[in-house]
Amino acid sequence: MSGETLTGFVLGAASERAEQILERAQRIELGIETFRRFVEAVEAPVDEIPTLRRYTRAQSPIPAR
Repeated sequence: MSGETLTGFVLGAASERAEQILERAQRIELGIETFRRFVEAVEAPVDEIPTLRRYTRAQSPIPAR
């Protein structure tokens, strides 16, 4: 083997696999057309939401630290 303990080998292999799984869960793969529509939606003008605007102007009931 590579001179490491069985425990070290298993932990290393499990860590590598866990990193692969987490990376895949954080990455979204899109086709070209889907990506184009996504970019259009992100870059499109924002619709005004009066209620949201009102709340952003009101003072927060949560005290600042």
